[in-house]
Amino acid sequence: MYSVVQVLDNEKKSKVTNKILRQLPEWFGIEESTVEYVNSVKETDFLAAYDSDELIGFISVKFNNKYTAEIYVMGVSMSYHNKGIGKKLLTEVEKLIREKGCKFLMVKTLGESHPDVHYKKTRGFYGKVGFYPLEEIKEIWGEENPCLLMVKNL
Repeated sequence: MYSVVQVLDNEKKSKVTNKILRQLPEWFGIEESTVEYVNSVKETDFLAAYDSDELIGFISVKFNNKYTAEIYVMGVSMSYHNKGIGKKLLTEVEKLIREKGCKFLMVKTLGESHPDVHYKKTRGFYGKVGFYPLEEIKEIWGEENPCLLMVKNL
């Protein structure tokens, strides 16, 4: 049975992030970005998913203002894709951020104008769980990595 738990210990947040992101080079293959995620998750609200005692995923959220939270980074072990883990993580994090009064959840992902097949799956996942594309912005990550803002009304 899968479980989701809140992680409060900052070092554990970093270790969980590092372990999962290193398993997902198709999405997280840029070393400096991975290191930044590993270090920066300490400042976010954080949930981890387990299959019994095996770590299988996580979600990290930050608060942009009193109305909007943002998925900072999220990852699920490849062998657990399409098994409801991402949806379970989102469901739990939405409860957490609603309790804090947030009305919207947003995420930044690689835009639709980029041909990457892995991020096409990512956008499909977010669409299935209620996110809508808001705008693709090339100034955030550069022309070669267009950023798609997606939002969900809570």
